[in-house]
Amino acid sequence: MKNKWLYILFSLFIVFSSCIKDELPNVEADIEDIMIPQMNAITSSRIDESRATVYLRKGMVDLENLQPSFVLSEGATIELDDSQLATTKNVLRQEYTVTSEDMKWKKSYMVQFLELEIPVFYDFERFTTDKWDEFYEQEKVEFDIDGNIEDTYIEQYIWASGNLGFSMVVSGGAKDFPTFAEKDASSGKGVACLKTRKTGSLGAKQGMPIAAGNLFLGEFTSKGISIMDEPMKATHFGLPFRKKPLRMSVWFKYDGSNVNMSYDKDGNGTQWGDGRDYCAVYAVLYDNVKAKNLYGVSYLDGNTILKDDGDNPIIAIAGLHEQADNSDQYGTGGVYKHHVFDFKYREGKSVDPDRLKNYEYSLAIVFSSSFYGDRFIGGVGNTLWIDDVKIECEEN
Repeated sequence: MKNKWLYILFSLFIVFSSCIKDELPNVEADIEDIMIPQMNAITSSRIDESRATVYLRKGMVDLENLQPSFVLSEGATIELDDSQLATTKNVLRQEYTVTSEDMKWKKSYMVQFLELEIPVFYDFERFTTDKWDEFYEQEKVEFDIDGNIEDTYIEQYIWASGNLGFSMVVSGGAKDFPTFAEKDASSGKGVACLKTRKTGSLGAKQGMPIAAGNLFLGEFTSKGISIMDEPMKATHFGLPFRKKPLRMSVWFKYDGSNVNMSYDKDGNGTQWGDGRDYCAVYAVLYDNVKAKNLYGVSYLDGNTILKDDGDNPIIAIAGLHEQADNSDQYGTGGVYKHHVFDFKYREGKSVDPDRLKNYEYSLAIVFSSSFYGDRFIGGVGNTLWIDDVKIECEEN
């Protein structure tokens, strides 16, 4: 009997050792991070499924001779496509191919290094539909491509939404996202449309029964966190901004006719508050150095974007909920309304011109179809249309 048990244990040991020895090569082919010799020149970066954008301080990097390095998926390799190299005085655009460790998967990335300021006018005319509608801005530049000067447009993917999070919890797959493009614009051909939706039984059991449509300057990412456990940390609000904002103007339309509800894990709703849902339309200027000192990150997230204690990085806020007459936040009667919101600087806080030039302040612009949608409270079906947003700034 003793020999029998020894034989079984020995067999298990052989199987276990074989599993370790024969572990399959990694199939992932992702760029996880980008580094350059002058890391202090990077003001912000964003890496998506097929593109990466790195914003740089002006005049600190020689773009023509820049040699970036990459953090890749385990075992993956990367190769530069020299034929797609394009440069100008403030833009370097490169194409890379990442190959997985098992050599079976390849992924192409467009990588851009930009010495460009983020724009101050947004008409939401441009969007992609790769996985869901994703809005972007663009700027015309002259590229030197193999000695030929060509005019082209640089795409700036500075807008983010919670569509990724929605796709992870919605029952039956993500067919109708909370944030999408529509043609019912106040002007032009396109508008950003945000709609509060149910996520179904799977989302409810995860504690995420609804998803408000949202759109903001910044990044939505699961990097370094579990979205299921810490959804508020997935929203990275704001980008470095070198102008002093005075006011924000915006055209919007809002239908808030559906009852504001909170939900249990079975998806059953109970009226929340007085039952009136309302939209979020606001902008925040904050001190990104202070954010780094207080929170360990240079951005604000869902827990800190409207934090109202005395010792926080927020410098000024402009928004609908800040106005004496904020009745349009509950609904605009089916028509577009134009509003201009002054930035209200918090008591004792101001903008230091030298720090402003040094990228030490960030601007966040936030829209949502349900103000408390980040807490999974809202009226399912309530919809916000956003168009022609402008940040008016003090002249340098």
